[in-house]
Amino acid sequence: MSRLSVRVSAASTRNALDGRAAIAPMLPALLRAVVFLAGLAAPFVVALLAR
Repeated sequence: MSRLSVRVSAASTRNALDGRAAIAPMLPALLRAVVFLAGLAAPFVVALLAR
């Protein structure tokens, strides 16, 4: 493997890890939002199923 390909693969790995690191702090808020929206939708789903 040439030095250039090693540098490119290292850079792409670092970018992938940086992307995950940027998303990780948002995961608890996203999970709370999903639970909140599911709670709001539940009465409507029950009403539709009760028809």
